[in-house]
Amino acid sequence: MAEEAAFDHGALLPVEARKLYARLAAGESVPRGTPGIAVLEERGLAIRDPVSGLLTAVGLDHAEQRLRQSVSEAVSRSMELFADLPAVMNDLRSRLPSGEDSAPSASVFLEGTDAVNRLISAASDTAREEVMSARPGPRSRRTLALTEDRDAKMLQRGIAVHTLYHVSSRGNPAVHDRVRFMAPKGGRFRTLASPFLTMVVFDRRQAFLADSLEGRPTHAGAWHVRDPAVCAFLADVFQQQWDRADDWFSPAPADDDIVSTPLQRAILRELCVGHDQQQIAKALGYSARTINAHLTDLRGRLGFRTVYQLVHWWAVSPERELD
Repeated sequence: MAEEAAFDHGALLPVEARKLYARLAAGESVPRGTPGIAVLEERGLAIRDPVSGLLTAVGLDHAEQRLRQSVSEAVSRSMELFADLPAVMNDLRSRLPSGEDSAPSASVFLEGTDAVNRLISAASDTAREEVMSARPGPRSRRTLALTEDRDAKMLQRGIAVHTLYHVSSRGNPAVHDRVRFMAPKGGRFRTLASPFLTMVVFDRRQAFLADSLEGRPTHAGAWHVRDPAVCAFLADVFQQQWDRADDWFSPAPADDDIVSTPLQRAILRELCVGHDQQQIAKALGYSARTINAHLTDLRGRLGFRTVYQLVHWWAVSPERELD
């Protein structure tokens, strides 16, 4: 019975109403006031004869149709209420005297980019461990300049700053310059080809999200989220995207630090697209023996035993930025 009571809480059709439906379907007559009658009538699963006053259960097919309709109406109503929420909260907030909003909402929409930048700057000043920034859209040199000093100061304080760009940003000279400036200071950068949400998460405690609820343009503002459960969820989403992304390599090493030769780098690029040594030799105009000799030489310099280790090194090496 305890199981039934737990399942019954907030159910579409309480257990007592289901039992009563079975009794009515079996032809049993039940007196008015029997527990469950009101629910059956409200859901349209039982119909009362206007003359005799007797209650009769509708057929199962009709009952399913009635229940589906009830659920659909409830969902539609919930969506209407959810859509009204921002307007209601803004109205309530506007009716409070300044400074009396002692219980701020866990999510507040910030109007305009200036308001967003002010709060992000404040969050940056109080960050303690990590900042996760996902920036899928185009980034202008002016926009990047506004955040450069702020991020550099966080890195100086030992804050981990991870930035995820869309792969198209690799063709943006301004983003290239930012990576070259920030990477030596400890900033981490990756790119992802698939779509992702614009957001910045600070210490899993607060986050800033591009608006998706109202369909406003990005420059109109952003949501400031302070619910710890939501922020932790967003941080996990970012981490999953980060794990699937490709490193945006550090600036190319100085000449004295370069391990590979131009030919070896050309060979490694061919290997990474799936070509074997015979195909690489033909494509580059060398013999297969020469190709193998260059791979052996590079493995020796790096202390690797297999070509697989060599390909993995190449996948994360800043030397991919050379040539």
